[in-house]
Amino acid sequence: MSETWQPKVWVAVLLGIIVQPFAFLYLNKLVLFWLYLILVSVVNLLDWRYQMHLSIIFMVICPIHAYLVAKNYNAKTTRNWYSQWWGIPAVYVVIFSTGFLIRSFFYEPFSVPAASMSPSLEVGDVFIIKKLGFGDYGTYGMKLMDTDLSDGIDLKRGKMYAFYPPNLDIPYVKRLIGKPGDVIKIEQNNISVNGSLSKTTLISKDQEFNYYNEVSGVYSYQIKTTEAGSPIEASTTTVPEDNYFFLGDNRDNSADSRYWGTVPSTDFVGEVAYVFGK
Repeated sequence: MSETWQPKVWVAVLLGIIVQPFAFLYLNKLVLFWLYLILVSVVNLLDWRYQMHLSIIFMVICPIHAYLVAKNYNAKTTRNWYSQWWGIPAVYVVIFSTGFLIRSFFYEPFSVPAASMSPSLEVGDVFIIKKLGFGDYGTYGMKLMDTDLSDGIDLKRGKMYAFYPPNLDIPYVKRLIGKPGDVIKIEQNNISVNGSLSKTTLISKDQEFNYYNEVSGVYSYQIKTTEAGSPIEASTTTVPEDNYFFLGDNRDNSADSRYWGTVPSTDFVGEVAYVFGK
């Protein structure tokens, strides 16, 4: 290999358009690569959250910057391995694989598509699911493992969890109300667990909804109901072994265990660990 190397300008510009940060790996500028990678990642998250389309800016900035660096490159600079023809694919695979594994087994972001968990989760909110120990691992629509809850997982009444409802392949987020063996009695919006009525306190009301503070277990949260009340008839359910009973916080506008039954312990995705509201 020659002791000197000069990057091709057209290659740098093309990479700057297609895979923006990786243009700087080719240009032997590791610090610029990490700087752009962090910036692009943050902007992509903002775009996903707020639909701002700011990432287009980098399709202009990166190729221009790459062009300037390539034109002024010092050919006597030692060429590092990551600027070789195989360096960019290798780094890309490592970064993508790391992100894929984190999303599959540890933490994955989701956005709220519907209002069934309002007012706790509003349409467009982004939340993070903690997945380790819940058994259903995968991401981007691909399942890698599908097992039962691990022995160390203790589900708490009143917390929000993600799971696959019976006969559905789209993950839902609802609030856990009943655990195995619990007797759940529902009459309009009065919920009792093992004979103990859930404590609710009216907070406010408007023309459409009544807003309550509800306590389940050690957790306190808000729910809302309509003036017309729930169209579902009163019912009593004994939660089967290894199953769980869920309700949405938008009580009169939620598909939940009142409609499709309890959720087996083998169908959990994870627990809601953090919510990024509007």
